Amino acid sequence: MRAQQVQFHPLSEKHALEQVVRELSRHEPADAIGAAGPWIDSLVGSPDLGPNECARLLFALDEASQAAARSCVELYLAARHKSASERKRLWALTHGFWSMVLEAYADLLIMHAAEREPSARSFLAQLAVRAIRAGAQRAKWDAFRHGPIDDVVWARLNLAYRVAARSGVERESVRLRADRDATTSVEREYLRAVALHSLGPDQLDADRLELASRLVHYVSPRLELSSRPGTTTLYWVDLGHTLPPARMMQVPQQVVQGLFFSGASATLALHELLELVSAGNVPAGLLLQHDAGNTAGLSSVLSHMIRVWSNDAPLRRHRRHPVPGRLLVATGLQEFSLRLGSEEHGGLLRDWSMRDASTHGVGAEAPEGDIDEVQLGMLLGMHSSDGNRWRVGTVRRLWRAAKGCNQVGIELLGDEPVGAVADDGAQRVKIILLDPLRRGLPVRVILPLSARSERPLYVLGQNRTVKLLPLPEREYGLDHEIRSYLFAV
Repeated sequence: MRAQQVQFHPLSEKHALEQVVRELSRHEPADAIGAAGPWIDSLVGSPDLGPNECARLLFALDEASQAAARSCVELYLAARHKSASERKRLWALTHGFWSMVLEAYADLLIMHAAEREPSARSFLAQLAVRAIRAGAQRAKWDAFRHGPIDDVVWARLNLAYRVAARSGVERESVRLRADRDATTSVEREYLRAVALHSLGPDQLDADRLELASRLVHYVSPRLELSSRPGTTTLYWVDLGHTLPPARMMQVPQQVVQGLFFSGASATLALHELLELVSAGNVPAGLLLQHDAGNTAGLSSVLSHMIRVWSNDAPLRRHRRHPVPGRLLVATGLQEFSLRLGSEEHGGLLRDWSMRDASTHGVGAEAPEGDIDEVQLGMLLGMHSSDGNRWRVGTVRRLWRAAKGCNQVGIELLGDEPVGAVADDGAQRVKIILLDPLRRGLPVRVILPLSARSERPLYVLGQNRTVKLLPLPEREYGLDHEIRSYLFAV
């Protein structure tokens, strides 16, 4: 990059930069990135700085903020049980920080791309690595609130890789901190971003998305990114465009600069890790601080990754059919149980637009006011506006659309749910029967998480009490458990 005359910027003086870095290290995490933001903003487009000096200062501020930014992830996840306004404030602060960092790096990349004189290889590799890391963090924070991920994010990620590849530094080792031996590369950082995207952020809540991010880092040596598609290729991306990676249904015919991703080689390591976790042996750093005892969440993410990255790409077994219309929805087990008991009880039904349906699922669009209150794994009761029969399902996909058509993917659990009251040996609980009660046959039951599902369940009726014996099959949702029982003879 051509040298330019450097005039004056407050941080150009060595002692001034060192003082700011020290002050950032003393702040609480949210305050630290809040304080770093104005300094980073002052670098962007500054007439007082040449590109090299701007990059040097940006690298220093970026690195000084890394620990605080990582802590903000844990703070945001732990704030789930605090006020919605506090969690939203923390999200806006950290999301804004990464947006600013990403744009600062993008400006430098664009300036480099326009230069005719090549920059030092080590400088260019570090610039591209940091830009990709910032873009991946911005995309993750977008996904924490179920999107949308702005198209500009992948435009920046693709630009960083493209600029690095043009100079042949995409695989060059980069040490981001002089006091650490750990190295990375443009290809490795881009590969991690593609891998996390391939896992479907619309299917993962914030906790599980962060766990997936850590697991991607854990198995990254076994992930593959190549210039040609292979038999296990899952996703591909064209660096010549601004679009994110897409699932490869067939070999693309016209590609400017394609990269092809496969996670198949990592599934063996994931299987081994799942066995360790099931036995209670969890490698350090994989569990979340605020939920360190929840190995079930980690196991579910491992299973999800194995399923997505297996050699056989998941195929839709049942065709979706467009079914426009209104869908009246009761959210949550408690609300739906009240609805099954009496239409006169319970809160207002939510009014959604139905998009399509298949044998086992429904696609719907929810208004902006509802999307903040609906969560992955939440139980839903629903029926069409002109019908009188309830169906029950659970939220499997959730994504905010840029233009307001927020998408909800619902897995159908039963077409004829029946509300009932049962005794679990300690208390009476409201349950939902998904299958008819028939002697000697299993029945699926939806119970609150507080129920003692491992004990026999006594379903109380007007004229008789039915004893149900627990079977091994069980599945957890956000506010409920689905357990299989045997109708005792």
